[in-house]
Amino acid sequence: MSYYTAPLWKSVSLHSAFKSIHRKCLLILLTAVLALAGCDSRSPKDPGALTVKDGRLTDSSGNPVQLRGMSTHGIAWFPQYVSTEAFAFVQNCGGNVVRIAMYTDTENGYLADPEYNEQLVRQAVTDALALGMYVIVDWHILSDGNPMDHVSEAADFFRKIAHEYRNEPHVLYEIANEPNRAGWDDITEYADTIIPIIRKENPSAVVIVGTPEYSSSLDAAMQNPLSYDNILYAYHFYAGEKISYRELNKAVEARFPVMVSEWGIGLDGDGTPAIEAGRQFVSYLNEQGLSWCAWSFCNKDESYSLLRPDCDKLESFTMQDLSNVGKVYAGAMKGES
Repeated sequence: MSYYTAPLWKSVSLHSAFKSIHRKCLLILLTAVLALAGCDSRSPKDPGALTVKDGRLTDSSGNPVQLRGMSTHGIAWFPQYVSTEAFAFVQNCGGNVVRIAMYTDTENGYLADPEYNEQLVRQAVTDALALGMYVIVDWHILSDGNPMDHVSEAADFFRKIAHEYRNEPHVLYEIANEPNRAGWDDITEYADTIIPIIRKENPSAVVIVGTPEYSSSLDAAMQNPLSYDNILYAYHFYAGEKISYRELNKAVEARFPVMVSEWGIGLDGDGTPAIEAGRQFVSYLNEQGLSWCAWSFCNKDESYSLLRPDCDKLESFTMQDLSNVGKVYAGAMKGES
């Protein structure tokens, strides 16, 4: 959603290296600590490989599945939250998915440092899978509004990542975060290049496709959908900044396959977080069984952040570490309204 200009972490910390050695012990400890801290540990039956059927995500038996969880902020800016500890907090709040936002055409984004960003994506996927969670690999275009601008780089990235995780049903692919300055024809041309690359490695992988106007306009996609199975179309919404989600409701009523791959709580007219509007929106998502990821797991001083800006912890998060908006996210992952 937004940019970050503070100093960047440029390498995986010693803490992360030590963490990976002792992963199994940490997972046991984290489950106990987080349950006591305010999020109940959940261990529902793993639905395994997902399929899009009649407009909804389902498991192999055709039962509906709802993904609920958090998106990272830009992983090159906040790599400290690409961790088992962070993802375990999401899981213990009832979440079952994390979205890995890898910015592309920004300072320290993929185009500037592909090796570092790929390293972080692999770390994130490994950490999420170790917890049995779903993970969305997000090619996070924003300033590079037309996905065709860097289609060759996207093709190279997804070719490598899809090959590495070709046998992993818990990995989903979001191929264009928020197209802007691009129409549905541009997005379709891009999707027709990228989706076959992913499907060559995993013929049944779920792919999330961005829609025009920063993934807020579904009409063109509904009128001319892509000719692939297991496709979800992205819709993004920020309470307090957008008033209506009529297009989303229209898509739901038409059983058009949508995922709200990014939503958050912005500011009301008086400058305070739009808490009540955010609660109403996510209650609608949970009532409809729509899958979603909230923006974002970080402590950036902005209304959307899960953590308080004065929280410098990297593990053992408690409800007291969350912003007021973050407490809404945590409750929503539990299924609260």
